Amino acid sequence: MQPNQAQPVPRKKIWCTVYTDAETECFEMRTLAEEGDGYETLFHKEYTSGTAIGDFLETDLSIWDQMQPKIKEAVQSINEGRYLKKSFNTIFYCTLYWLDQSAFFAPFAASLQRLHTVHAVGDLISLAECEDHMAYYKDLQNYLRNLVEQVFSVSEGESPALRYFALQKQFGVESYPPFAFEAVEYRTAVKGSGGRYPYDEFLEEEPVDREETIVTELLETEDPAAFAEFLLYRYLQENLHMRKCKYCGRWFATHGRTKLEYCDRLIENSTKTCREMGSLRLYEQRQMEDPAIREYKRSYKTHNARIRYGLMTREEFTAWSVEAREKRDKCSAGELPLEEFIAWLNSDKPQK
Repeated sequence: MQPNQAQPVPRKKIWCTVYTDAETECFEMRTLAEEGDGYETLFHKEYTSGTAIGDFLETDLSIWDQMQPKIKEAVQSINEGRYLKKSFNTIFYCTLYWLDQSAFFAPFAASLQRLHTVHAVGDLISLAECEDHMAYYKDLQNYLRNLVEQVFSVSEGESPALRYFALQKQFGVESYPPFAFEAVEYRTAVKGSGGRYPYDEFLEEEPVDREETIVTELLETEDPAAFAEFLLYRYLQENLHMRKCKYCGRWFATHGRTKLEYCDRLIENSTKTCREMGSLRLYEQRQMEDPAIREYKRSYKTHNARIRYGLMTREEFTAWSVEAREKRDKCSAGELPLEEFIAWLNSDKPQK
């Protein structure tokens, strides 16, 4: 992002779009095109199915309570005609924060950016819609946690949809209501992109170097409830199963792969995913189950410490480690008894 870079501003209208296929969910914020009857995509984000809701479930919604006073101050300044650029920037960076948590917040982000369109026609702006959206999210979070645990985490041989309707029959439509959302259209949509979207540089998103046209059900809405219910409906349609990642603790979709234990999210401040780190951790755990490797690592640390205390030279340590690895491998292969290997490791222990 360049200093003082102009933020993307909607034209007359801003709304959200969500669509999925068997393994991917796509979220967009759209505004009217500068010319003609079309639209421009301001924000596009796609994940493996189940990821957006999985991230939403772990989001700390109380952050909004901390942001709210500054946002209210910005709204008041805008209504008074003061510090317009600074005030809209405050609202914009609040928008970015929630989109960065999960694209599931796209309807809330759009409601914040809709303040531009209200101000543009000379009307006073209000946080009422934004506050209603966040109140809905706070109620929704606990409901979705229960739903994921009770419905989407069933065993791979079970149907989440059948499980949902069985619970609906048992507990009633108040606890497990029918899904109801605005009309959807069955049409072409795009996964990936050939370039960048206006929000990408602010969110530090890398351009997606592919573009794939799919035919799917697509919902356009300003309503976060319609957004959520459409996703849940699609999850049931796709027989989506979810489980908690053993690395980050967030929910992810298994897509029929019963042995998956880790998701493919990037670990914060890392280039590795949970799945990559989980595999490494599993490898290390299995290694430590080998008594020869365990004894070697214990002795390696002891001998390495001797260099610091002047009890062994670097050259002596290097020679020792070469021989130790050879004996370790023989012991792991059953060619050297463990007792003999341990005795050799301890044979040069300094005498008291």
